[in-house]
Amino acid sequence: MPGRVKTRLVPPLTHEDAARVARASLEDTARFIVPAIRAHWTLFLDGDADRPLRALAEEAGVTISPQRGADLGERLAAAFRDLRGQGARRVIAIGSDAPTLDPERILEAIEALSVCDVALGPTEDGGYYLIGMSGDHESILDEIPWGSGAAAATTLERARARSLEVRLLAPWYDLDDAASLLRAYDATRLGWALRPVLEEIRARLGTSS
Repeated sequence: MPGRVKTRLVPPLTHEDAARVARASLEDTARFIVPAIRAHWTLFLDGDADRPLRALAEEAGVTISPQRGADLGERLAAAFRDLRGQGARRVIAIGSDAPTLDPERILEAIEALSVCDVALGPTEDGGYYLIGMSGDHESILDEIPWGSGAAAATTLERARARSLEVRLLAPWYDLDDAASLLRAYDATRLGWALRPVLEEIRARLGTSS
């Protein structure tokens, strides 16, 4: 919904354009990342899915569940608990705003969690694109400065303070500023939902490398 998603992109984008970027990123994640990883996928959604999103989830074999919690930490913790309650021994969460992520990063996290407690994939701006756990370690998500450049470092510090073994993945980027949008445009191909959106707004972002 405009005004509720990807607000760090405003300006240079409008809230409407930022919402289009978020929607297209989610669609491309479902189409290109989900099929590359043989696992049970759940989309934890804030709000109700419209008909096209329900159809896309069904096509990709993705279950849709509601988000619960006041902030990102509470919502992540609730998702991890829900999936463990369904029998999952290793649970990984990725954002829907890193659609160009190489699925190999996710496979690396899955393999790491067979011997580690936590897997963390930091973003270049200090957040993270992936977090995984192989047990009940949600307390490391309490009082994280979400949306800041210290989110990943704080989470890593919390995990190590609890003597948890952490596998740190290589950094990647999510779509939070003009530079990352231009980078994503260069990485997308015809057939991606994100590409025509970025094509339309690219003039407002500057010149791509």
